[in-house]
Amino acid sequence: MSTPQSDSSRLVDALKAASKLLASQGIAHALLGGMAANLYREEARATQDVDFGIKATPAQTVAVVAAFEKAGWVPQLRAGKAEALRIAHADLPRIDLLIAGTPFEENAIERAASLTIDEHELAIVTPEDLIVYKLIAGRARDFEAVAAIINTIAELDSGYVTGWLEQFGLSDRWTQALDEAQRLADDE
Repeated sequence: MSTPQSDSSRLVDALKAASKLLASQGIAHALLGGMAANLYREEARATQDVDFGIKATPAQTVAVVAAFEKAGWVPQLRAGKAEALRIAHADLPRIDLLIAGTPFEENAIERAASLTIDEHELAIVTPEDLIVYKLIAGRARDFEAVAAIINTIAELDSGYVTGWLEQFGLSDRWTQALDEAQRLADDE
């Protein structure tokens, strides 16, 4: 059985390996998902994979898959999700690559902030873009993550968040997230 520290270290190793490989292929990418959420909240939650948004043409995607395979990874299309690649490795946690297919996703990757982890610089989606990603997904754990981010980051651009959510017809999810954030704050 592995220890939490070794799990965390392995996630960081997978993150750095994937980021370096994507950069070597000239692929614009940004960290998102649970690892990104943990960096924007006070209390980290368990995550078992690393998620990146990537901006890639079909030809670049084929080249990325080949580069991952050459580096010992095994890429797989996720069932029912042609826009997502799951990349498995025998010694590291899996990587999910979410291929940008909407103006929002492309914009989120372009707006990404710079982050340094273990002397490795990489891009991470902004808290606002991560909130939009999570609220589009709309799972209970996504609302909880968004509420934790709201309660951690004092100044979020709520106009930016609501603008994108309106375009997806999901304006009510911001109100739900704010209500969840208030409920969590009241519970503390």
